[in-house]
Amino acid sequence: MTTDYRYTLETPRVTGRRQQKTRCPHCGRKSFVRYVDTQNGCQYIADEVGKCDHEHSCGYHYKPKEYFDDHAWMKEKPIQNRVSVPPKPMPTLPLQPLPMELVSQTHSPASTFWQWFSTKAAPQLGLDPMVVQQVYEDYRIGADEKGNVIWWQIDEKQQVRSGKIMRYKQDGHRVGNPNWVHSEQNFKDKVPEGFVLYQCLFGQHLLPLHTDAQVCLVESEKTAVIMAASQPQYLWLATGGSNALNADKLECLRGRRFTLFPDSGCLEKWQKVMQQTDHHHYTIFDQMEQYPANTDLADLLLEPP
Repeated sequence: MTTDYRYTLETPRVTGRRQQKTRCPHCGRKSFVRYVDTQNGCQYIADEVGKCDHEHSCGYHYKPKEYFDDHAWMKEKPIQNRVSVPPKPMPTLPLQPLPMELVSQTHSPASTFWQWFSTKAAPQLGLDPMVVQQVYEDYRIGADEKGNVIWWQIDEKQQVRSGKIMRYKQDGHRVGNPNWVHSEQNFKDKVPEGFVLYQCLFGQHLLPLHTDAQVCLVESEKTAVIMAASQPQYLWLATGGSNALNADKLECLRGRRFTLFPDSGCLEKWQKVMQQTDHHHYTIFDQMEQYPANTDLADLLLEPP
């Protein structure tokens, strides 16, 4: 079947093959349909680019346009004709960090998430208020004017890659899809011209400050923060999602021992990623598989089984 658009949701009618649903990056259910590139053999654009079938209970929908806005060097226009043109080599554009002043200006406890954690969850867990405050400072927790939390991605050279903006309800549960500081109109005047997003691990900037600490790698920023406050003897970092673990992000951990804690249902996915790397000093915690899908360490603390 031909289509006027280069990118479309995968269906047997379009691709001529069986539809392959995967786990949704948001709700964790196997209800996620990915977008395919009809000009490139109907290959998937990226694992996180697609739509969840559970529109009302989940609502995750990451469109190709949004993905290419976040990865500007990859952006192409919809095809205008049927002539097949070999793709050009993808240029490697220089990293242009955001100014550190943005991190300082937005460093605030005013987000709904931090209010929930610091005034409700932390006392409920019996966490030391001084340790909680230190976590707030160490991870440079931010907030925008709408009360959304900003998870800053800063690398080990203290270069600000960007900040992920996420909304949480007053009970600490996430709402909707994330956005990015570099895409927000309010911050446009601070974004370098030609900016390209090169993500890193959440908390990566802390690596040079804790050279002897055991590194623990989880999926979500929320989990990293909660675990850092409850078990501060370890250095907690986050990939930013189950599909966000890759070899490039792990380069900062070369030569260090670390433990991976995938959410339940994602163990096999992370094992495959690690098999494709040349890291040797790591272990994968596999005990989460006994719990319902999408359960993480923070869930076990907040709602013990």
